[in-house]
Amino acid sequence: MARIPLVEPQDASPEVRDIYARLEGLGFTVFNVFKLFGNDSRLLRGFAEIAAALYETPAISPRHRELAYLRASQLNSCHY
Repeated sequence: MARIPLVEPQDASPEVRDIYARLEGLGFTVFNVFKLFGNDSRLLRGFAEIAAALYETPAISPRHRELAYLRASQLNSCHY
């Protein structure tokens, strides 16, 4: 059980539901971390702005973006 409640789409305020829909439009599933951020619409909105900047009109191609993710994982000794 989560210590901080997760805001499910059906229980969310209209503003949070709209942000969830925007994230889904970018190709994301409404992950639990988004539901956690849904407790504070300002936080969720800020995250959505970052995601939109990266995914709506990316400055680099998806292939190069994946290479950057892979390299960052290697540098941080993370399993990709």
